[in-house]
Amino acid sequence: MADNEFIVVPGHPGLMKKILREGSDDGTPAQGDMVSVHYSGTLTQDGSKFDSSRDRPGTFEFQVGVGQVIKGWDSGIVTMKKGELCILRCTSEYGYGDSGSPPSIPGGASLDFEVELFKWWEKLKETWEMSSEEKVIAAEKAKVDGTLHFKEGKFGDAIEKYKRGVSLVKDLAQGEEEGAIGDKESPQGAAATALCLSLTLNCAMARLKANMEYKEAIDDCKLALSLDSKNIKALFRMGQAYCKKGDYDEAKKQLDLLLEIEPGNTDAEAEKKRVDSAASKAKKNEKAMFSKMFA
Repeated sequence: MADNEFIVVPGHPGLMKKILREGSDDGTPAQGDMVSVHYSGTLTQDGSKFDSSRDRPGTFEFQVGVGQVIKGWDSGIVTMKKGELCILRCTSEYGYGDSGSPPSIPGGASLDFEVELFKWWEKLKETWEMSSEEKVIAAEKAKVDGTLHFKEGKFGDAIEKYKRGVSLVKDLAQGEEEGAIGDKESPQGAAATALCLSLTLNCAMARLKANMEYKEAIDDCKLALSLDSKNIKALFRMGQAYCKKGDYDEAKKQLDLLLEIEPGNTDAEAEKKRVDSAASKAKKNEKAMFSKMFA
């Protein structure tokens, strides 16, 4: 393929590019994003193939711009659009250098890579890689995403987002993390506590809506109460969870605690009636079952 069919990638004199198929207008990957591609690598000199992802199942995925691949890829793939098919021509400086990659790539070789970009996505940092401020920002995003799923009735997805958010700020809220952003009395500490409390309560509500994971919903409420011992929503949802779990005495206990804090709470009073009704029905069913067993 003639050199004049290529253009030099700006800022990279050792890297040229030829677009074989234009991509969409969805932007380009950023340094640090995860990308999914197919590629075929050939020697520029004679066109002999030395590697191809198409010879293996699945696409090739990696984090671009962080040195996981050769310099030509790190510099060239961030210029590509979704769906684009191109050839990246790399001098040895942008490939495998003077040493090459024996036996298939000789030292100093120029390489051609036909690359197709399928998608990219932001690589999330591991929790241990984040600063306290980054954890709060990520937890806030998890809350927003979880609430969108909740409104769409995707309770399982909502639970996963809320759980992710709680895991990010739980230690900050409880003041257990070294280098935490502050205690609960500081503005930042209070913000982390409020965020963790909201995420935990939302998670409990999603579990109840999904009619699943009642024990985990109770654990959510206990965590919320460790942050705010008189939280009305936590006591109410824990009462609901115990009722759904069939522990009617414990359900009424939580609702009674709520009514001690907030006498006349109509939701709690109505829920107590539902608990009594459920308990009565369960007792009748149990009695009927035993009567059949010994009839």
